[in-house]
Amino acid sequence: MHIYLADHAGFCYGVKRAVDLALNAPAEEGPWYTLGPLVHNREVVGFLADKGIASVDDIDEITDGGVIIRSHGIPQEVQSEIESRGLRIIDATCPHVKQVQELAQKLVDEHYQVVIVGDKDHPEVQGIWSRAGNNSLVARMPEDVADLPPCNKIAVICQTTIQETEYRQVVQALISHAREIRGYNTICNASLKRQEAVAELAGHVDLMIVIGDRKSSNTRSLVKICEDREVATYQIETAEELRPEWFEGKKDVGVTAGASTPDWVIKEVLSRMSELESNAAQDEQALNTSSNQEETFAELEAEMAEFMKEVERGTILKGRVVHIGPDEVMVDVGGKSEGIIPLKELSLHEISSPSEVVAVGDEIDVMVLRWDDDGTILVSKRRVDQELALDALEAAAREGTPVSGKVIKTIKGGLLVDVGVTGFLPASQVEEGFVRDLEKYVGQELTYEILEFNRQKRRGSQVVLSRSRLLEKEKEARRKQFWDEIAEGQIRKGVVKRITEYGAFIDLGGFEGLLHVSEIDHARVARPEDVLTEGEEIEVYVLGVDRENERVSLSRKKVIPSPWERIAEKLTVGEVVTGTVVRIAQFGAFVELEPGIDGLVHISQLADRRVAKTEDVVQVGQEVKVKVISMDTEAKRIGLSIREAELEADKETVAAYLESQDD
Repeated sequence: MHIYLADHAGFCYGVKRAVDLALNAPAEEGPWYTLGPLVHNREVVGFLADKGIASVDDIDEITDGGVIIRSHGIPQEVQSEIESRGLRIIDATCPHVKQVQELAQKLVDEHYQVVIVGDKDHPEVQGIWSRAGNNSLVARMPEDVADLPPCNKIAVICQTTIQETEYRQVVQALISHAREIRGYNTICNASLKRQEAVAELAGHVDLMIVIGDRKSSNTRSLVKICEDREVATYQIETAEELRPEWFEGKKDVGVTAGASTPDWVIKEVLSRMSELESNAAQDEQALNTSSNQEETFAELEAEMAEFMKEVERGTILKGRVVHIGPDEVMVDVGGKSEGIIPLKELSLHEISSPSEVVAVGDEIDVMVLRWDDDGTILVSKRRVDQELALDALEAAAREGTPVSGKVIKTIKGGLLVDVGVTGFLPASQVEEGFVRDLEKYVGQELTYEILEFNRQKRRGSQVVLSRSRLLEKEKEARRKQFWDEIAEGQIRKGVVKRITEYGAFIDLGGFEGLLHVSEIDHARVARPEDVLTEGEEIEVYVLGVDRENERVSLSRKKVIPSPWERIAEKLTVGEVVTGTVVRIAQFGAFVELEPGIDGLVHISQLADRRVAKTEDVVQVGQEVKVKVISMDTEAKRIGLSIREAELEADKETVAAYLESQDD
């Protein structure tokens, strides 16, 4: 006869946690009680009773000491009553059950009709139902929801230990009852793994032995799965219940255990099965097969020790997140145990909740820190992340590659930066010049060069950074690129950096060029700030490049339309217009007709008399009437006459007078 033990048999994390909390209850604060059995297993309850932790059915039986809340949880009103009596409390509710309770309350607050799939008499369901409210419905089969009236919104949650098929059948039956249905498969991952393992094993054996308390819901689920696969199945609570006749003619026997079954009970059953087989006097071949009961039991005894040996401290394992608690995360790392990540070992950064870093189902790498005697593996995601970050930083330091990271906070002498690990950025390395206010950099994502890297350093920072060196290199690279690319005749975009009385300096991207006041506009510019604003982006024409002295001269007026291009549309020869004298010369006066357009009044055209000096007739700034007597737009020349304009005015005056005399 071959004996096979299913994977994931025995204590789950939630049960083990509850037992550990009970055993570690402070003796000086006792006596301690559990309201109902801590877990659904009489062997465990008896073991705790021997340790002085009694199970009672009524809160009135507890007059002093404290209450250990069972792993299945208790109704909200019962917990409130315990608190009102001033009794001490140790909450051993399974973290997964606690999450379902919180989910039920959240769904009620969001105005969902809550349906709980499970056994209405089970203490876990009663605890969930108390938080879901009196309007919630408990259902085990599709017919249990047949009379549910139509709803706007329905949310379905379930007991953590039921079969998944039960949950799915109820969800399917509810589809026609509401406009919106949300299904939350809250079956515990530990229960699912046990159900999947036993389903696989039951398909390959002649007999299944299921170990567990008859009141245990998850154990009953395991029994039903075996029976559904039409394999002979017996449920027992202890080894004493085994019967020799069950094994007659059976070649392969499978064994599994509910999540509340302690290891010592499983070992006693396996040992008793070995004794029964030995007494049956099997032939030599069966006794010598690699899977005989003695070798199987020995392998079971050695399996955990071998796994522990393989995953010594510092080993990196791949795991899958199966549960998230308030201050720890449980990951499936293979073998017969789960790994536990405390909050402080989850991230390189300070966090308040595990959900900030991981979600159920995430695949992550963890490092083994310690294997406790009870089989729990303490693991760290933070240590793996730290090693990976240090590997990357070491490579970056060796190759001279820049790294990026967010500034965390200011400290004396500089800044702390998150570059995978915490690096130090000295104040002198923040910018090319002195920085007075370092606080403004906090929260910024910046790029740095690694100045120093010491992986073995245990005090102070392993990484010292510089931003100023990187800025200097970037500036030099931009400068080289600029002088390689700049050329006369180019049109470039630039930003007005500084304004002076003789022009403006334009940042062309790594270098500044001079835009002289005379090149700002076609019109005369008295003050550059009247036309330009610091920070403004403009287009400029490259007039000249002096690489030896690193000077660039620019023009703006060459890239903006010239007023001469449209003056022919505005002026005609013979037209009298008004202008302003802007410049006086020996040979006449220049009159501005509009910005950028000047015409010349020759000295002979200033008056109908001989003029010795131009300033005897006009002054700069004086507004005058002029007649256009010639115009050459290509040569940008306009001839004007004040004398002709005055004659035109005299003619108009005479004509007006004669017209008035006729009247």
